[in-house]
Amino acid sequence: MRILKLFKKHILALFAAIVLIVISCNADLALPTYMSDIVDVGVQQGGIASPVPDTIRAESLDDLELFMSAKDAKAVEAVFSKADKNGIRTYEGTEDERADGSKLADIMSLPETVVLSLNQGIDADSMGDMTGTSNESGNSAAQAMPTPEQMATMTPEQLAEMQRKAAAAQNMQKQIDADGGKITMKSLRLGVEGGLVDQSKLVEGANEMADKMGSMSGSIVTQRAVSYVQDEYKAQGIDPADVQNAYLGRMATTMFGLCLVSLVATILTGAVASRTACSIARDLRRETFNKVMHFSPAEVGKFSQASLITRCTNDIQQIQMAATLFIRMCLMAPVMGIVAVMRVLANHTGLEWTIAVAIIAVSAVVGVLMGLTMPKFKKMQSYVDRVNLTARELLDGLMPIRSFNREEHELERFDKASLDLMTTQLYTNRAMSFMMPLMMLVMNCITVLIVWFGAQGVSDGVMQVGNMMAFISYTMQIVMAFMILTMVSVILPRAEVAAERVEEVITCPTSINDPASPKLPAASAPRGELTFRDVSFQYPDARADVISGVNFTTHAGQMLGIIGSTGSGKSTLVQLIPRLYDVTGGSISLDGIDVRDMTLSELRRRIGYIPQQGRLFSGTVESNLKFAGDMVSDEDMRQAARIAQAEDFIAEREDGYDSPISQGGSNVSGGQRQRLAIARALAKKPEVVVFDDSFSALDYKTDARLREELAKNVTDAALVVVAQRIATIMHADQIIVLDDGHVVGTGTHEELLRSCPAYLEIAQSQLSAEELGLTQEEIAAVTEGGER
Repeated sequence: MRILKLFKKHILALFAAIVLIVISCNADLALPTYMSDIVDVGVQQGGIASPVPDTIRAESLDDLELFMSAKDAKAVEAVFSKADKNGIRTYEGTEDERADGSKLADIMSLPETVVLSLNQGIDADSMGDMTGTSNESGNSAAQAMPTPEQMATMTPEQLAEMQRKAAAAQNMQKQIDADGGKITMKSLRLGVEGGLVDQSKLVEGANEMADKMGSMSGSIVTQRAVSYVQDEYKAQGIDPADVQNAYLGRMATTMFGLCLVSLVATILTGAVASRTACSIARDLRRETFNKVMHFSPAEVGKFSQASLITRCTNDIQQIQMAATLFIRMCLMAPVMGIVAVMRVLANHTGLEWTIAVAIIAVSAVVGVLMGLTMPKFKKMQSYVDRVNLTARELLDGLMPIRSFNREEHELERFDKASLDLMTTQLYTNRAMSFMMPLMMLVMNCITVLIVWFGAQGVSDGVMQVGNMMAFISYTMQIVMAFMILTMVSVILPRAEVAAERVEEVITCPTSINDPASPKLPAASAPRGELTFRDVSFQYPDARADVISGVNFTTHAGQMLGIIGSTGSGKSTLVQLIPRLYDVTGGSISLDGIDVRDMTLSELRRRIGYIPQQGRLFSGTVESNLKFAGDMVSDEDMRQAARIAQAEDFIAEREDGYDSPISQGGSNVSGGQRQRLAIARALAKKPEVVVFDDSFSALDYKTDARLREELAKNVTDAALVVVAQRIATIMHADQIIVLDDGHVVGTGTHEELLRSCPAYLEIAQSQLSAEELGLTQEEIAAVTEGGER
């Protein structure tokens, strides 16, 4: 993609943006986990996150160790302090060691579940498998009393042990009777202490209980273990509400901190994206404008002025917008999707297949919409070009349009161009407007799907409500990532087209270039000597030459007049002098050096060119007359204005040379505009001054005075004057008559009147017989000679 090439100079900014995006996405995607913890731990478990309590009574810990192996009991003892004066033991291990699902938590969960059941009381039959006894343990012990004969054979130690067990059995039975016929932790403790219950049997029985619970054991054991910890805290005088509020407070603080981190990272990402995109647009505008400034009229004609304006403004704006979205969204979407998928896979829920369904649905929606809109996006920029071109033509030709009452026709033409653009934009906007509703439909359907199957998992005890809520959030984030890419994909194709159009301008080869080995005229070379040697020229893609076989030489202090009918090639001929076009045959030399061997800056420094339409720039009179740069002094400016007959009307303006000039010189008359354009060219004191029909807007009196001043003051420069009026060039030292690109006459005014029918025809249309100074016989002789 051309858009990606634009980031070559901004790798560091891209890297910084990626780091910030990773930070932001991790902060955002950590929030569902904390939300799940708030629901599962903060609400359902009362803020108790682990089966390992912060504090526990020594007696309670001893009870738990009855259902642990010696190794597990040793591990538990290692993380709890010794009992204080109140008999309380405090947890001294790390938070990771006590986290839910850790080895220590697993060791303590099952004993806590069993002890919780015993504290609530269980049937003796249910406990029999675990202890190897029955609810009639006391009676059994009594029935198992040995006979007098057996007692006579027993040692005193055996008799004492028998009596101790019998007493323990009686005490245990009394406790069972006091607890309503159920075995509690108190009675079980008496049995263990009296030797009636083997601890190994208790450990085996607890493990068998866990095996019977099967797949549900994890959720059930955890919930029961948390209930035990709650009861333990109550027994220590700790209010459960305080525990819950403290946990919720910690979670709230953590989530607020994550939100703050995400906010800062997002703001910084936006700042990096905006600065990078603006830098790219600035560089593109600079490079494109610099390229356009080196275009010849051939390249400008290839693209058209309206298209070049669009490419330098609207197209680059599209690229800037796409660059911003690329950093802020294109980079963020895959990072967010990958992190969300990693978090989903880390917490196996069995609902991962719903993500695949969501991605397939989103891809289908995107594929259909892109297939419908992509062809239209490619046409949109050409329609923008056409609207700009039409609007520019209307504004430039406003006066003739009004003069010929063509307002309705031109409005219809503009409406047609605008309607095509509007229709295309409406089509694409309507098509893309379906995206958000369809995406929301997909997201809501996926949410319902997750809730439906997640509820079954919650009911079966294999999933908690918070986990299901977190999974919904992660799934929505993954879908959102695809939706973001979809939204960007709407803009990127148009930006890609814009980038291609801008690249066409930047990579367009220029036909007028500086020579590899530039030359300068010798110090002894004549100044202002302009020579055409068999010059011919053909426009690009044209079939025939528009100028051919032109030869002449003019020197400083001389005036060369060029005249001919409309379309004869006069303007094309003089545009070859400053190399607006290059000759296709022959050569043009200035001061003895081929103009193609000079640098463009050196050549155009020596030439003053006044085009047919003297275009002025917004600013002041002074800024326009000094347009050539600092080389023009105030004295040069004033002298040029005096020669160009502009001094009088400049003085009449309120601010004189500081008077404002609007864009294009629209606040001055056509004649004033031409005189200012002439003064601008004369102010830099060129070697050759080219007037391309630059006297057309002047009245005859002003024209005559201007030519008189030129003859007096501009003696060190050659004057090349293209004119439609005979009066403008009739006093020239040499006149060239062009007809259909060919030179049909060369000489002075008098010579051409008597030798060139084309010149005579033009003269007859503008001058009276007295002004011609020819008799009818002389006129007939010239005309007949031309016909022959």
